[in-house]
Amino acid sequence: MAMLRRELSPSPSVPMSTMPMSTTTGEPVGRAARSAIEIEGKAPEAASRRLAWVTVGAAAVAWLFQLMVGGGFELDVDCAAVSLGVLTIAIGSITLIRKRPRLAIAVAVATSGLLAYVSGTAAGFEPGIGIRCTFRELWGTGIMWTIVMVAGRRTGVTFNRWNATAVAAAGALATHAGQHLACKVPHSEAHLLVFHFGGVVLAILLGAASFRVWPAMPART
Repeated sequence: MAMLRRELSPSPSVPMSTMPMSTTTGEPVGRAARSAIEIEGKAPEAASRRLAWVTVGAAAVAWLFQLMVGGGFELDVDCAAVSLGVLTIAIGSITLIRKRPRLAIAVAVATSGLLAYVSGTAAGFEPGIGIRCTFRELWGTGIMWTIVMVAGRRTGVTFNRWNATAVAAAGALATHAGQHLACKVPHSEAHLLVFHFGGVVLAILLGAASFRVWPAMPART
């Protein structure tokens, strides 16, 4: 703006009578400059909003992926209500990813642990099934994490390690919600704690580690 004012100020070599009034000349230019600044300021906000919607969609994809590959999917009303409730929490935690990523991670871990503890109403470990459950959670989390990272690059939104880890946490919680419907033994206490909750924790740790090897890309201008 200082440069604009210098450019708009009259030259001493030109008589003032031949110069247009600074108020009439400066106002349109000033308005244009302010509009340009406002548009530039809104661009990052629009990119963040687009990325937020992509992240919500990716969480839903991670949840649906569990239903598609899970071997024990049966439409149980109670399990469906719990699963959708946990998915809602996972989606809600997305609002914390940018500014409060550590809280988002804590919410995911606490909710997953509570889900595994409350749902475990029968004995059983079932390691053969459990290994597949854990891998399915990891796959679902990886799908969401990759979608969000690629979308962030395209929109010019940058992530730090905590942001990237929070994305993995939201994805892992969404997959755990899906496994609550898709698992063959959804009420085996040890199975849920080791393979479902353990899968969420492992997915979060892998998300944090993957950020180190994820190649950087400059934001678009």
